[in-house]
Amino acid sequence: MARRRKKQTSLDTSPHNPSGREMLVKWFLWLIIGTVIAFLVFIVLVLVGWIIEQALATSLSWEWSVNPLFPLILMVIAFLGTFIGNLILTGTLNLIYTTKYYDMAKMFSITLLINVLVFIFFIPIYLLFVGTIEPLMLILSFHVIMAVFMCYCGIEITTNPNYAASSLVWSVWGLSVAVFIFALAFKLINVNWGQQVNILLALPPVLAYLCIPFFQTVWEKVYYKFYSMWNNFLYIPSLHEVMVDAEDTSDINVDL
Repeated sequence: MARRRKKQTSLDTSPHNPSGREMLVKWFLWLIIGTVIAFLVFIVLVLVGWIIEQALATSLSWEWSVNPLFPLILMVIAFLGTFIGNLILTGTLNLIYTTKYYDMAKMFSITLLINVLVFIFFIPIYLLFVGTIEPLMLILSFHVIMAVFMCYCGIEITTNPNYAASSLVWSVWGLSVAVFIFALAFKLINVNWGQQVNILLALPPVLAYLCIPFFQTVWEKVYYKFYSMWNNFLYIPSLHEVMVDAEDTSDINVDL
């Protein structure tokens, strides 16, 4: 007679299946958040517009000296913009989708830590190009996009680590689309055309908060279709699940 298998608590390992309404609401939320952050960035840029104009004038006159406050202001803009945006993001997710995004403290902590680490990483890059205007604007833009990307991935991965690989796959696609659209805009807009600089610098938060979560949410819907067909190829079992499976296998003992 076979020994009775130890009774284990069943675990819900199914991936998140967003409804069409949830996807639409999230899309509008990301668009609103990105627009709000872009507006804040635009306001700051208007307040410090004289420094930007001075930097542009210096660049056009072929001088190599740029106001030393300019890189510092760009760093502060990128940090505060992404921090406020991610704070709004975590609060909104926790308020509306409490079932999935249930731990506000953990999400806030991970976004704060990632923002600080990304900020520290970009400091030497800002200082390296302190004497040039166009590279500094590019660095600011990639700083914002990368901070949003890493914070959003951090939220998704810590919320459901079993599907960390799945969350990362199409977040990277969203990152790629955001970078491509920004690169196209940077190619079309001349940074020496006055107010168009403000538009160019306000574009990264809109692209980041719109493209990255949108593609990741669409992928969740697509991946659930694979799961429904018994194909959970990106599922990462936890150590507890692996140990439970191994214990269940070892408990099967057939007496002849």
